[in-house]
Amino acid sequence: MGDQHGFAVDPRAVHTFGLDFQHDLDVHLSAEKVDTLHLFSGAAIFGARTASPEVHKAASDYSAKLIELFDVIDAMILEGAAMARAAHAIAEAYAEADAVSGVDVGDAVGSARTGFDADRYAVDPRTGRPI
Repeated sequence: MGDQHGFAVDPRAVHTFGLDFQHDLDVHLSAEKVDTLHLFSGAAIFGARTASPEVHKAASDYSAKLIELFDVIDAMILEGAAMARAAHAIAEAYAEADAVSGVDVGDAVGSARTGFDADRYAVDPRTGRPI
């Protein structure tokens, strides 16, 4: 779909972007997050059992930051999935708009042709002669 300003949308390309983006989220970001989470969840955090309050606080802070990072990754995955769905909705909207535009153009051409034919074959009702 294009307009007079050079903007063009290829709905298939937008669908492909959405599919590729969702694939990347699923295969890379989600899978790596799960793998990393499993790796860290089974291991003790270094320094968590120390008698030193400074080392224990650093270990607790590290653990808290790690949990925050997983929350950020979760948010990125959710937002990314929403973007992938939006890409499909946008592609469908453009495809529908193209179809509607095509119907409108066809209707306009048909109406113009009917009007032209009516004018072309018009006759004077009193004399029956072509106008």
